[in-house]
Amino acid sequence: MGRPKALLPFKQSTFSRSLVQSFNRAGFDPVYVVVGHDSGPIISHLSDLGVRFVYNADWPKGQLSSIRAAIRACPKGTGGLMVALVDQPGVRASSFKRLCETHRKNPRNILVAARRGRPGHPVVFPKRFFGELLAAPDSGGARVVVRRHARDRTLVPLSDPAVLRDVDTPHMLVKLVRVAASSG
Repeated sequence: MGRPKALLPFKQSTFSRSLVQSFNRAGFDPVYVVVGHDSGPIISHLSDLGVRFVYNADWPKGQLSSIRAAIRACPKGTGGLMVALVDQPGVRASSFKRLCETHRKNPRNILVAARRGRPGHPVVFPKRFFGELLAAPDSGGARVVVRRHARDRTLVPLSDPAVLRDVDTPHMLVKLVRVAASSG
């Protein structure tokens, strides 16, 4: 993308602020933000939102290394970890709330946000999977754990189109900006 995805524009904000503000509206306090390479601008950009930053020194190893850093930062007694990706901006606070409520009712299953039967993100990992996530191979990411426990996975149906959105190229960013502008 040529610059950190966290700082890419989204509506009148950025990818990262949009996500953190949705978490805040959903009642999450604190929100943990995992940062890695060139984290200074991201920390400065989000510092007024009361987030807690977790530095991932292993960021070159990929997304799973950030999940590992988050697990290690979890306070004792944490029952689970909700993983939201910065390249999926605009996830609604109501989606975060629904996932959290579902986790309270079903604290043993991996919860996967879904729209129209298609799995997306965020994903909630109960604490019982933390050890496997810490030991999973870098190359397979968290998907290895999710696939291994397919019977322990629950798709949580949401009407939120952002749970399937994934912005990985400049073309996708242009398309997202157009859609966001037309939706107000």
